[in-house]
Amino acid sequence: MKNHLHVLFLCIGIISVQAQVPQLWGTMQFGGLTGTGTIIKINGDGTGFSKVFSFTDGSPQCTLLPKDATHLLGMSRTGGANFQGDIFLYNVSSGGYTILYSLDSSTGFDPHGSLVKANDDNLYGTTTDGGNNNMGVLFRFNPLTFTYTKLHDFDDNAGRNPYGNVMQATNGKLYGMASSGGGGGGGVIFSYDLATSTFADVHDFVFTTGSFPYGNLIQASNGLLYGLTHGGGSGGFGTIFSFDPSTNTYTLLKSLSSTDGSSSYCSLMQATNGLLYGMTTLDGAHGDGTIFSFNTTGNTFTKLHDFDDATGSRPFGSLMQASDGKLYGMTSSGGANNAGAIFSFNISGSVYTNIHDCVTSTGTAPYADLIEYYGTTGVGNPLTKDFISVFPAISDGNITIEFSSAPDRERTLEIITPLGRELLEIKMTQKTMHLQLNYSPGIYFLSLSDEDAVVTKKFVIR
Repeated sequence: MKNHLHVLFLCIGIISVQAQVPQLWGTMQFGGLTGTGTIIKINGDGTGFSKVFSFTDGSPQCTLLPKDATHLLGMSRTGGANFQGDIFLYNVSSGGYTILYSLDSSTGFDPHGSLVKANDDNLYGTTTDGGNNNMGVLFRFNPLTFTYTKLHDFDDNAGRNPYGNVMQATNGKLYGMASSGGGGGGGVIFSYDLATSTFADVHDFVFTTGSFPYGNLIQASNGLLYGLTHGGGSGGFGTIFSFDPSTNTYTLLKSLSSTDGSSSYCSLMQATNGLLYGMTTLDGAHGDGTIFSFNTTGNTFTKLHDFDDATGSRPFGSLMQASDGKLYGMTSSGGANNAGAIFSFNISGSVYTNIHDCVTSTGTAPYADLIEYYGTTGVGNPLTKDFISVFPAISDGNITIEFSSAPDRERTLEIITPLGRELLEIKMTQKTMHLQLNYSPGIYFLSLSDEDAVVTKKFVIR
């Protein structure tokens, strides 16, 4: 049995332990050689910033999606053969950029969201415009055959002009939000059943309980979906809400105020301490937005940071948690050059640190999220947070473990309790593994390790 020193880190809530400072990758909407955006990387301590690619006609607002150890996928808003956006592949080893598909007006264009991989290995996304009604589309993209398929044309009745991503819930369905339209005129929550190819409007936003969502939904460890609206609520400043996918029940949890921060274009995320974290785009103490936490037990809202012009203001993307336990994000403006900033936020002590001021030559006005990604120029597949997936995240103990690539060296899988007790140890032998775990209901950690790193994912047995 090998040394379980990493269990100490699990107990204080860090789910992924790396031997180095986290390396973060992201996109900038503007700047670079032609002013149409860049791909950048930076270390979590602010060192190692590099512009690795300048778009020639892209203007990306996407969060990058790792395809494998040397490739990143993404979308641009104005690139491609038709200058209406594209799906692209970036090679981190060679710096090569390949357009995989050029978007157009008939099948959807101008994507503001990002690609998401579902458990059928296909990628799914939305466009804000185009399609039969010029109100955006939901689409599928096969990353092996580069086949693009339009699945749904958005309209006034069932929701129009989506700005965020879809996500796959534990019931297998995709969920997303349209920013307007629907029965209340304030947007909708929609589902898409991959098994039956069925689109459904499952909630119509109305002003009194929250309207005009621009971000994404997340599924928390309690099985509920959570999100933010840009407007509506008791003061018109936006809301925090939950949605139960088993009953299609929408619940207003909090109406935001000008003091809390308002008009969010962002999404929520759940950190390893169980709390939800999010950002607003406007208001707060300086009018530039806020960082907050939300405890789903008791529905407690806590404002943690007020953005300002000096260190970063008005975020449009969302927070992510890296392997060092800190949250990271980007602002669209503010900082030394008023061109945006990259920051870290230590949830222990609520310490905000500006780690990079954006500048025109390397990229400005970031819109999307950062990801933790290491890439490689050598042989083998690096062990990162994106290497292993566990689904469903909430189950009766029957889980599937999937790796992003086939085994290339010996790795060990363990299942560990929150108190550090090892329940199971097996060797990774194939790309996909199925386990039936007869454990008591509760939270568990699945840990994958090799000689270089340890990556751990949380899952719940109910």
